[in-house]
Amino acid sequence: MAHKNDFGGTMRFRDSAGRNVSLRGTFTIMPGRYSVEGITNQDGSADRVATPVSPRAEIVFADKGVDLASFMGDERRDVTISEEFTGVQHLFTEAFYTGEVSSNRMNGEASGVGIMAEVYQKVG
Repeated sequence: MAHKNDFGGTMRFRDSAGRNVSLRGTFTIMPGRYSVEGITNQDGSADRVATPVSPRAEIVFADKGVDLASFMGDERRDVTISEEFTGVQHLFTEAFYTGEVSSNRMNGEASGVGIMAEVYQKVG
């Protein structure tokens, strides 16, 4: 079992439609429920404004046979990203794809894709 300070290794992506995409490099998770902005008032005091946000992630993957046009219009799905080295799983419930996907034809990398979900859970 990996230590809580271990990161990296092989990561697997799967959605509830059975789609597996080969992640490339990394993925970034934004698990929070609020985006908080600091504001300075005219008297020098500080306030903050919290804006609700949904859990989300950014992914970069290899463009291997995925119909990128339909990918972005998919219905909501459950998405699981597994970190094999650490044993951690990232579960996105009722997720949908966001962003503007682009495919780099020199290296086969698809980027510009996000996942937004109703619920996010980290297990392990």
